[in-house]
Amino acid sequence: QELMSSSSSLGACGTSLNDLSRPLMPGEAIDFFMSHSWHDDPMLKFEALKLTAESFYRARGRYPTFWLDKVCINQSQIDD
Repeated sequence: QELMSSSSSLGACGTSLNDLSRPLMPGEAIDFFMSHSWHDDPMLKFEALKLTAESFYRARGRYPTFWLDKVCINQSQIDD
């Protein structure tokens, strides 16, 4: 939830949000591309993501892989 509401590029304990990302595993694909918006209600967005993930899990037997720009793009090197 902090990820959705924080205006910073730092997560809990001062870690970079980019540190929360990981490369795709062999054979893995991105299921959802997301762009962070500072204008969305963070709690509503988090609840919608939870519902989406649970629905996806029920249909496919695994949780989806999300690509979220705020995490996957290193915010301290945004020009790269």
